[in-house]
Amino acid sequence: MNKNELTQAGFIPADWIPSDTRYLEGQLLVRMSERGILRLFIPTRNAEVELSSGTLYEPVVHYVGALDGLAAVLEKLL
Repeated sequence: MNKNELTQAGFIPADWIPSDTRYLEGQLLVRMSERGILRLFIPTRNAEVELSSGTLYEPVVHYVGALDGLAAVLEKLL
């Protein structure tokens, strides 16, 4: 997935990230819905993205891998 596809899927950049989380070294995108919040972390130094829900401090990780494989996972979660 590219940035445009992520935007179309409802992901927007997080406006604030606490300094004591692991999400500072990259870009954190969020998708908010009635079902909850999904976070997509695109690290600066790693090719594997992380898709999670739950809290920033105790995430429930749904996917770790290449950005290209994310579409199939999102179809199941959305």
